Amino acid sequence: MKRGLPHRFSSCHYTQLPWTISSVRGWRMKVNLLLVIVVFTQLVSAPWGTAQVFNPEEGSFLGVVRDSANGALPGVKVSAVNISTNLHREARILPSGLFGLAHLPRGIYRIHAEMPGFQTVIRVEAIEQGPYRVNLWVPAAPARDGVTSDLGVLTGTVRGFDNVSLPGVRITIRNSAAGKTLQVVSDARGNYSAADLPAGVFEIVAEREGFQPLRMGDVHLSGKFTVQLHLKLQPGPERASAAR
Repeated sequence: MKRGLPHRFSSCHYTQLPWTISSVRGWRMKVNLLLVIVVFTQLVSAPWGTAQVFNPEEGSFLGVVRDSANGALPGVKVSAVNISTNLHREARILPSGLFGLAHLPRGIYRIHAEMPGFQTVIRVEAIEQGPYRVNLWVPAAPARDGVTSDLGVLTGTVRGFDNVSLPGVRITIRNSAAGKTLQVVSDARGNYSAADLPAGVFEIVAEREGFQPLRMGDVHLSGKFTVQLHLKLQPGPERASAAR
């Protein structure tokens, strides 16, 4: 009598294979998430060298720095400054462009990305418990032939912390040492631009009815600069109560 193979090996049921396209995609997403967690641990643990105790009053930023062609910029300097306390912290950057800033007290920060030959990018972000993801896109500095070397351009956007564009925001840019004050208003898309600014230290204030004013002092702009400054405003008490 001819013996046959066990039933489970007698035929191939391709529809029952566990490696479906959706499962492979899910597996890849899990691997990518694991890699991000591992990289973040490497970034934020190196400066201290010892285990850190969890503090609910602290948070962290995790992100990547890229140029306009989506290339990594490992040589860029990334730092965070607390707007209220002026606490300053510099990030460690991996060759892939990934960076991390950990153990930061809760608050509102401006995050700087600076590199010779590129535009300086500054973003205002609030930090709670984290890590909070912040990606920075740093384009090359445009050629500005014929422009006086000590004058620069400041451009950017204004949004709420819900990432909705805010038109009609009055932005005051003041350089006390040079005796120069300029005011601009964000357009319907929340964009604004200010030109012919002298190099120096600036105070920048953003105001709109229904929102808390945003004040930043000690913003350094130097050389024939082109700076992107992306602002975010918190809702005022009345608007926050209505949202609830």
